[in-house]
Amino acid sequence: MRCGCVALRRLLSLARVLGRVLGGVSGGVWGLVFLVMCGLPALAQNAVRARSIQVGDETRTYLLSQPAGAPGPRPTIIALHGAAQTSESFKGYFGLEPTAAREGLVVAYPQGFGRVWDDSRPAAMRLKAALRPGEDVPFLLALAQSLVAEGIADPNRIYLVGISNGGFMVERMACEHAETFAAYAVIMATAPANVRETCRPARAVPIMFIHGTADPVIAWDGFWTPLGATLSAPDSAALFAKANGCGGTQVTELPDLAPYDGTRISVRRWEGCRDNAEVALYRVERGGHQPPARVETTGELAQPFLGLRSQDMDSGEEIWAFFSRFSLAPPPVAGALPGGPIPAPGAPAMRPAPAAGGARDVPLPMPSPVRNSQPVKPAGGQ
Repeated sequence: MRCGCVALRRLLSLARVLGRVLGGVSGGVWGLVFLVMCGLPALAQNAVRARSIQVGDETRTYLLSQPAGAPGPRPTIIALHGAAQTSESFKGYFGLEPTAAREGLVVAYPQGFGRVWDDSRPAAMRLKAALRPGEDVPFLLALAQSLVAEGIADPNRIYLVGISNGGFMVERMACEHAETFAAYAVIMATAPANVRETCRPARAVPIMFIHGTADPVIAWDGFWTPLGATLSAPDSAALFAKANGCGGTQVTELPDLAPYDGTRISVRRWEGCRDNAEVALYRVERGGHQPPARVETTGELAQPFLGLRSQDMDSGEEIWAFFSRFSLAPPPVAGALPGGPIPAPGAPAMRPAPAAGGARDVPLPMPSPVRNSQPVKPAGGQ
């Protein structure tokens, strides 16, 4: 008999309790027992190690999660923690690792000085400078370049995602360095009001947003705080849709996979964007300041303070389903030589796509609930 994802999650939680009660029997052993009972293979895990990089006079640190034994370069996600988090605690809380292990992805979790990022809100940047000075934009650019130079990251398939304060930083990078990352994901953050007139991406930016309507920290409707005013979640997505030259929108309801969690998710997509870019806004009805997850994560005691955490979709799966459609590599030109175009001076060499079934071939992501749903009539202004 096979167990569903949510049922397995509950069994694994029970396994850890049993391990403590029985004394000396780890939750991991009991987890393997339940996996066998459910007829599921033990899940592969990426190898994670702490690393550092020199950026000017600063030594910056990050965690690197790599598929065991998989040759590079690989599609790579750089994931930014929220304020007051460490890269280690964020890795466990966000829930991206199961998707990375299954899909053969590299994930880098950089650490912000003072546990915060220079996210472009003027007051937030002053606070960052007071807590611990450090240039975050050069750090993220240097990190991407270093992973490419080591043959770890595919230069055309590096992606950026962040939550909360890290999500604001993602928006800053999308506005200022759109040419570096193939696609962007902003979780639990909206656009600072001051970027409405200054955000001019160098290209059409594929970007997705995930935000809860009951977020007690970064309000869905926008708000003013001592760190700076923010736009609403719909206006934030519309800002990039306008920059991308997108047309109309279509709203799709996701299946209610977890009726007991008190949330529902719908996604609004902007269509007809320039250069086939996409903009998507995932509205988590009654969702709090937490990323949706359908995998085992840490930090579940945060719900009374941060609001509901939806289990109607898995953020890691949905983010990769979005990211996997985009690359900085130009589309193949009919009649081009097998070697491809000669890169411009100073530009990274373009790598040809790996042959199907080869060692570097990355499988397509699992089907998303969004693509199995029926479109509904857009709701006005949301």
